[in-house]
Amino acid sequence: MPDKDVVKSKLSAMSSYFEQLMPFVERYRKGGLALDSQDVLVIERLFQLLVDTAIDINTHIITRSGLESPDDYEGTFRVLGKNNVIPLELGERISGSVALRNRMVHGYETVQRKRMLDDISGGINQYAEYMKHISAFVEKQNK
Repeated sequence: MPDKDVVKSKLSAMSSYFEQLMPFVERYRKGGLALDSQDVLVIERLFQLLVDTAIDINTHIITRSGLESPDDYEGTFRVLGKNNVIPLELGERISGSVALRNRMVHGYETVQRKRMLDDISGGINQYAEYMKHISAFVEKQNK
């Protein structure tokens, strides 16, 4: 069974990253963020922390619940979806954020800032949905 305190602590960190990230995303959506600004570096880092923390939560739940081990970090979201921890469709959609994170962090390919910001801006609300479902799952498991 997942440790409620561990997951809640990680959700709290995720919520903080999300709240810090959203003003930058909103500025980008309104056209008020220069692509060459240092703010883009802040966005990249906060997004990385958001994704990394979600992966930590996923791995904790998978391990502590005895679920199948995925082949990669993207798969952690799919495993949670297949096992009704989060909606299956959300697991499929949000798993793509891991590939973006990897491209940014490891430099697997040149990441165009506009495309990266479009992807983050377009998918960021998936993380709000993810946090809601993870919180509900942990509460239900620990009753």
